[in-house]
Amino acid sequence: MQEFLDLRTLSINNILVSLSFAICLLMYSGHYPQFKGIKTIGYAFVISSSAFLLIGLRNYIPDFISIVVPNVLLVLSMTFIHLGMVSFYQLETYSVHRFHLIMLLIMLFSSLFFTYIDSNTNARIVIISFIVSIQCCYIMRSLLAAHQLNHHKANFTIAMAFLFFATFFALRGFITLAEEPLNDFMHAGIIHSLSIIVYQFIVVITSFGLVWIVSHKIQRVLKDQATHDPLTRVFNRRALEEIINTEHSRSLRNLAPLSVIMLDIDYFKRLNDRYGHSTGDRVLVEVADILIKNTRAYDSIARFGGEEFIVLLPDTPLDQAKLIAEKLRMKIASHDYCFKPGKTIEVTASFGATECNLANENWLQVLERTDSALYRAKETGRNRVIVFNSNNQDAEKFSAG
Repeated sequence: MQEFLDLRTLSINNILVSLSFAICLLMYSGHYPQFKGIKTIGYAFVISSSAFLLIGLRNYIPDFISIVVPNVLLVLSMTFIHLGMVSFYQLETYSVHRFHLIMLLIMLFSSLFFTYIDSNTNARIVIISFIVSIQCCYIMRSLLAAHQLNHHKANFTIAMAFLFFATFFALRGFITLAEEPLNDFMHAGIIHSLSIIVYQFIVVITSFGLVWIVSHKIQRVLKDQATHDPLTRVFNRRALEEIINTEHSRSLRNLAPLSVIMLDIDYFKRLNDRYGHSTGDRVLVEVADILIKNTRAYDSIARFGGEEFIVLLPDTPLDQAKLIAEKLRMKIASHDYCFKPGKTIEVTASFGATECNLANENWLQVLERTDSALYRAKETGRNRVIVFNSNNQDAEKFSAG
């Protein structure tokens, strides 16, 4: 047991662990450069492995290199971990830089003092233990702030791990205060051997947490790409079909009305031919933005075709859907589409609307009826709302621009 917990052996093991994870994180950051901070944390582990290399050489190299330098490097390693975290989560960094600079200066001057002026191993251990404990608390605080922004359980899990690390190092500091004076750190008690193992846990848990969060973000990006139109950022047709299944079940379960609006930008091909496809794309983006800003948070908007959009309206009867469609028609028609000085483009849209009778019909039937209403709106002059009831009859030609 004593050989297993030998400080020199543990230091060598820590070097191998830190370097292995450092190399993995640096390679990982090369594959995913969009995730800032991972490389910084990789460098943190290189720094900590250097610190433990120097600790392992204690009594074989000068005290400045084996005592002062590794103590400062360990505090610097925690600094890099924190800077990597705040960079990864895009949090404020000024106070973090200032705080850790103070910690580094305290560690440097106290190590020099208790090595050359008043040689005291216990004092050095107490100071570095409390500094690392405070650093862990600050890292935990940043992780909890990230958890407030992005409620992923990895953030909270790592935060609680750093709370444990902070508690351990504070406990080590208090135990060392009550200990008999140590003549040689390399023959210190079990609590000091465990501190090196805890450093390994910091490396492992930080790396695991980062990979966990990055994997979650990549999965979310891929899901977003699979379900959203890349130009307008509204749902795509594939996502709409999934949403319809969900809303269908909910509507039947709650006996709640469900209405659908389909709209098509008038003369869009003519607009593309006259002003160019880039202008057409900008019109699509602005129309999508109008739809988003003028519908409710629980409504679903999807780009159904080239210039066609569908708005799914849960808990909405047909008469209310008519009012929503008319509001959207007016907003689109009155919007200022001015992409070049002095050149305003006139844009209008035609609308078809219907209410679903999902207990007796499927989504394709609803879609066909909505499309028929839209076709009627275009056929009768465009820039208007046509509403069909569940019998495919004109419920009302609600408005015309």
